[in-house]
Amino acid sequence: MSKIRGLFHKGHISPKIILTADETLMSQYRWGMFVGFSTCIPKGIIPDWMFFSIWSPSVKSKDGRVLNADCGLRIIEASLADKFGADEVAVVHPNDIDKVAGGRTEIIAITGHDYLGINPPTSEFVDIVDTGPPLNRVKFLDLMKKPIIKEKTVIAGGKSAWQLADKSLMDKLNIDYVHLGRGEITVPEMVESILNGEKPSRIIEGKEPNVDNIPNIKGATIHGLVEVFRGCGRGCSFCTPTMQKLRFKPVEHILQDVQTNVNYGQHSIILHSEDILRYGSRGIKPDSEQVLDLFKQVVSTEGVDKIGTSHLALATVYSNPELVESVTDTCYSSLEQNSLGAQTGIETGSTRLIAKYMEGKSLPEPPEIWQEVVKQAYGILDDNNWITAATLINGLPGETTDDINSSIDLVKDLKGTSSLIVPMNFVSMKGSALDNEDSFTMDKMKPENWQLMGECIEHDLEVVPHLLKNYKNDTSIKSWILEHSLKKTGKRVNKYVNRMKRGEPPADSTEPSKWLNPDLSDF
Repeated sequence: MSKIRGLFHKGHISPKIILTADETLMSQYRWGMFVGFSTCIPKGIIPDWMFFSIWSPSVKSKDGRVLNADCGLRIIEASLADKFGADEVAVVHPNDIDKVAGGRTEIIAITGHDYLGINPPTSEFVDIVDTGPPLNRVKFLDLMKKPIIKEKTVIAGGKSAWQLADKSLMDKLNIDYVHLGRGEITVPEMVESILNGEKPSRIIEGKEPNVDNIPNIKGATIHGLVEVFRGCGRGCSFCTPTMQKLRFKPVEHILQDVQTNVNYGQHSIILHSEDILRYGSRGIKPDSEQVLDLFKQVVSTEGVDKIGTSHLALATVYSNPELVESVTDTCYSSLEQNSLGAQTGIETGSTRLIAKYMEGKSLPEPPEIWQEVVKQAYGILDDNNWITAATLINGLPGETTDDINSSIDLVKDLKGTSSLIVPMNFVSMKGSALDNEDSFTMDKMKPENWQLMGECIEHDLEVVPHLLKNYKNDTSIKSWILEHSLKKTGKRVNKYVNRMKRGEPPADSTEPSKWLNPDLSDF
């Protein structure tokens, strides 16, 4: 007990409920949120000591509780704290669980973005590079091997909980319950049931909350990520958020979460949604007044030094260039920054596949002009100094050579834009309209698929030096090492680009990686 007390203020005792995640999710990701994608890489590319000290240094803790945490974990923390009291709930780094959990601790709840390393882009990185299992999987399994996990009741949830929703797998990993979907309502109910000695169903489907059921966070998030709204409504068949109903948080709720971040020392804010330019809209067309009001109030919040966004849709940008300019002017004129960043989705250059699988993606424009929408949107974003990271899917079901060539042509047309284009092999994810289709793996790659990947990587290698200038935020030795390692990695990758552009795989073997699927035989 003396070790436990050493982590808490005098008089504190171990909490009944601990929330955590694997080590790859407990990081402030040096140089920004985009670096979080590095957690999807296979072991063997970067030594662990370098990765966790330079690329993704761990979040700091005080009295056993992390100072910054995953946004979704913070929301669940708030839901549980409102029901059981703040002292009974602690968000803890996985390396500190043994020190914080005590005799009173009954439940350890875990979140994960890709527990088993089978989602995109993890599966693709592993399949192509083939140096070892994915880092996110390794660290999740390390967490599940801790003796304390066997001693407590374990709940797993989060966006990739579907990967664990199998009772035999749950038994193997020492997981008692899996929670699927939103947890603001059902996680507190489940926890109360467990604490009362009851045994709820081992796999529970969460109830979709109304906005009023979503609590304000009680601590800072990683990189100040603040949820603005949920859902998308464009209905892309390969995706899950696009199938969800739009639910907008009131500005007052958002500002309170922004203020909480500032109060805990997080002065850089990222507004999170599937398309920030559609905040408050009743359909595809943005409500410009509400969007601008949101940005004006956030940037005018005392203590906010920088603002960013998580996602936007290219079709919204194309149809609303004036709104992009107004948002940009609001941010640049109020804060000391001259660039904005966001993730977006190109997905394909094929108008046929757009019409077949994601007709809503181009709205309010028809699928037939998708390539023009993408190119013009990138021009608008470049004019306003937005830096984007875009996904592009290889191997959509029924994809033809002509479809792939259309994507190749589009990527070539985007050369010179301030964007990263990340080619990702199609993965059949539970909950999407295409979850009955087979995932696309390296052994299925046609020469044209390799050509597309080569064009994307060549484009990215040309953009990375520009991004380094925008994201470099200090002159420390660690920052220098990170910059040097990025350049060195780029040179190593570059030697494979010409081979891929000729339609050849980067290695002689085209067999699927042995690390693609988790091997739990020795767990």
